[in-house]
Amino acid sequence: MADSPDIPLRELFHRFWPWVRPDLRWLPFSAVLLVLGAFGEVVSVWLFKDLIDDVLVPRRFADFWLLAGLMLGTAVVAGLLTYAGTYTSTRTAERYMLRLRTGTLAHLHTLPPDTLETRWRGDLVARLTTDIAAIEQMVATGLVEGGVAAVSLLLFTGAAFYLSWPLTLAALVAAPLFILATGLFGRGIRRRERQVQRRAGGVTALLEETLRNAVVTRTYGQESREVERVDREGRALLAAELSAARVADLYQPFIGVLQLLAGLVVVGVGAFEVIHGNLSLGGLLAFAAFMAQLFEPAQQLAGLVPLAGAACASGERVLELHDLTSPVRERDDARDAGPVRGRITYEGVRAAYPGSSGPPALAGLDFDLRPGGTLAVVGPSGSGKSTLAKLLVRFLDPESGTVRLDGRDIRELTLASLRRAVTLLPQQAPLFHASITDNIAYGRPDARPDEIEHAARNASAHDFITALPDGYDTVIGADGFQLSGGQAQRVAIARAFLRDTPVLVLDEPTTGLDPRTLEQLIAPLRRLMAGRTVILITHDRALLPLADDVLALDAPGPVPAVVPANHPG
Repeated sequence: MADSPDIPLRELFHRFWPWVRPDLRWLPFSAVLLVLGAFGEVVSVWLFKDLIDDVLVPRRFADFWLLAGLMLGTAVVAGLLTYAGTYTSTRTAERYMLRLRTGTLAHLHTLPPDTLETRWRGDLVARLTTDIAAIEQMVATGLVEGGVAAVSLLLFTGAAFYLSWPLTLAALVAAPLFILATGLFGRGIRRRERQVQRRAGGVTALLEETLRNAVVTRTYGQESREVERVDREGRALLAAELSAARVADLYQPFIGVLQLLAGLVVVGVGAFEVIHGNLSLGGLLAFAAFMAQLFEPAQQLAGLVPLAGAACASGERVLELHDLTSPVRERDDARDAGPVRGRITYEGVRAAYPGSSGPPALAGLDFDLRPGGTLAVVGPSGSGKSTLAKLLVRFLDPESGTVRLDGRDIRELTLASLRRAVTLLPQQAPLFHASITDNIAYGRPDARPDEIEHAARNASAHDFITALPDGYDTVIGADGFQLSGGQAQRVAIARAFLRDTPVLVLDEPTTGLDPRTLEQLIAPLRRLMAGRTVILITHDRALLPLADDVLALDAPGPVPAVVPANHPG
């Protein structure tokens, strides 16, 4: 797998920081609470020093209760401040992830469906989940934790320096090694984390694909092949993760050795100071506590290095989605379509898919379909039938020529109003893992129960729906796997009835159905088409009597003229 482009940390913050802004005020609030909690720990350590020097060493137990009470009160207050700061930080981080994920998904929904169909769905899901979580860990949570760790480091260093500057200087002897290690390990970790994120997305995508195609896999006896594919991709992920782990896991022990080195230096110098009366026993113990507290924020700052590597790798993957642009753009002066009669006109339309090097999908397409008329479009696969439908709802724009609705170039209309006027019923009934009610009402979520039932009756679906265990409340599962092909298609027809648009595009509505099921669909299709302008894309000659005219496409080449449906040719 090719190396991912190197996204600098500065670029990561530049591109993803704007998503933090709605909650920006909570970040400093959270940081202040956490810093106050850390300051409480400084006070606790200082009180511990007094407990040693003023109570235990002189054996004045009478002063114990006051200092113990102060330490307990300080610990409670510091704990509450830390809890409030952590909760605020977590809330901000979760809201940030929600906005970024929702915004990324909203952007993907501006792209033509063909753009997403060329990608593995599982990989897209991985980018919307694990990759966005990795970005949040650095941009939101990491920023707060890094800032708090830096301030805590200053607090503990300042307190230690005030307590004994010779010991503090001795403890900082390992600081240059810390900085050097962070730089060296950081570059290696970032490079390896990019491969981990990309491989993880590939595994997720492959798992989604193999589970979705389980029927084909078992029918053709290819179970072992699919397992081998997942195993092979999993081994590649394993190798990438182990490569990253070898560097990241070595980093922490190396930092631990540096901390031990600093601790030994502190103990040696501290013992010398105590023996010569320059430092009390309580002071030495307090200093050791400060060092322990100091190393914790130092470790947090060091931990940002692998975190930054993962975030940069994930940022590259999410930015790739954000940088995708749709070839279809709504004009700034686009107007609402308003009431639509349904006249459809194609004038010299030539269309090709972006990036395609072959001949155009359509060339020289001309026809004029009157309001309420039905045009059947026939032709072999690849002749441009589905392209014709995509042009009408602007999933694609023509290279030349014009598509008109009621005489207006559809590029002059807002996308929302254009698509409100057109219902596209694809050959595979698109059903959701939801109740039948929700599936029928998908285009009109505010529809009343009686309107939903009326649409189902028109689609000849009411009888089989009421025979289901929960009737209209039956959850039918993804893609309606609990329904037969004809039942799923009738639910989709009911959805189109309820939406009630003046223009209807039927794209192979009877594909894969047996003759008996097809016969059952003819009547609901007639009712659905009545009074609407219909483009009927079909291979099924049994549907041609439903049309007024027929357009026969050949692949590729000039488009022939429209002929009447009952024409002998």
